Parts: sequence; structure tokens; C-alpha cells
Amino acid sequence: MTLYSIFEKPAAKTRLGEGRSAEGPVAIAERFSWFALLLTPLYALRHGLVLLLLFWIVLVMGLFYLAPMIGPDAASGIYWLVALFLGFEAPTLRGDALKTRGWVWRGDVIASAEDIAQRDYLDSVGAAAAR
Repeated sequence: MTLYSIFEKPAAKTRLGEGRSAEGPVAIAERFSWFALLLTPLYALRHGLVLLLLFWIVLVMGLFYLAPMIGPDAASGIYWLVALFLGFEAPTLRGDALKTRGWVWRGDVIASAEDIAQRDYLDSVGAAAAR
């Protein structure tokens, strides 16, 4: 079981009041991301994390420039330490990016998969609206 943070885009006001957003909720697993560790630029592009992509490019270019001065082993070690950090922080970076785009954090759900977390959240919202 995994803890998922649920984000939802608020619906635009309509003439008849507030409707539901056309986009469904997003569930972000709060766990280590191997994808972010091993393929940081692809992870950043996949999730729209432009600042992370720019940071990664600057890091790689800086380490390439500094490698002759600090040694290739030290440069490689620094790279893998930063990559490990990004693997742990990937869910937080995704959540913060969604918040800056106007999405709202709606809570946490414990589920075995992302789609089940989304379904459980929608069920809880539907049950609260029925009361």
C-alpha cells in the first residue's frame, strides 16, 4: 500500500454555479522514484518540470567543466548524490509544480495503485456530496 497525494484542478465558475473540472484528479505516489533517479531529464519533461530540467542541465555542464579539477570520481559521486536526492524529492517537486499551475491539494489516500487512489477519492467526494 502506498500513500497518494490527491490534487484536483478547481472547476471554472459557470452560469449555473460551480461545475466539476473536466480534468480528473491527479494522484501522486509519495515514494522513491527510480525514473527520476535514472532518467531525470525525461522525468522532468514528462511531468512539465522545466526548472528541474534546467537545474539538471546546469549541473551536468558544471560537473563536466569541474571534473578535470576535482577528479572524475568526485564529479560522478556528486552527480549520483544529487540524482539520489531527486529520486526522493520527485513527488514533492511534482506536487509543487501542480500547485503553481492552479491545482489544489485535496488530501491523501492510501491505495495499492494510482487509479484506485483516484477512484477512492472520487467515491469519497461523491459520498460527501450525497449527504
